[in-house]
Amino acid sequence: MQKAQYGILRFAKYKGPEIGNIEAHNERTKEKYASNPNVDTSRSKYNFHLVEPQGKYRAAAEKQIAKAGCKTRKDSVRLVEALVTASPEFFKGKKRADVKEYFEYALAFIEEHQSPETIV
Repeated sequence: MQKAQYGILRFAKYKGPEIGNIEAHNERTKEKYASNPNVDTSRSKYNFHLVEPQGKYRAAAEKQIAKAGCKTRKDSVRLVEALVTASPEFFKGKKRADVKEYFEYALAFIEEHQSPETIV
């Protein structure tokens, strides 16, 4: 019997200084990840961007906030991260093109519900 497969979509709000840490984690700029020892940096070469970041995450978020004319406080949410993945069983035996297609489909779904120009 095959184990159940799940699509996973998680959102997290970030207010400020932690945005740099999230960026370092997502872009794999650290050599070691004390907070998540399961990160295997030797596999980072298989990562790919569907939306290429234009500069630093925090700067891009602040630029969009200013463009929208929003007023912020020190504790205002500046960025909402959407993590799209699936259970490990889903990816087993899949070709890179199939994996990319899964994420392209997920991005298209998000773009249906959020203005694409607000995606960092």
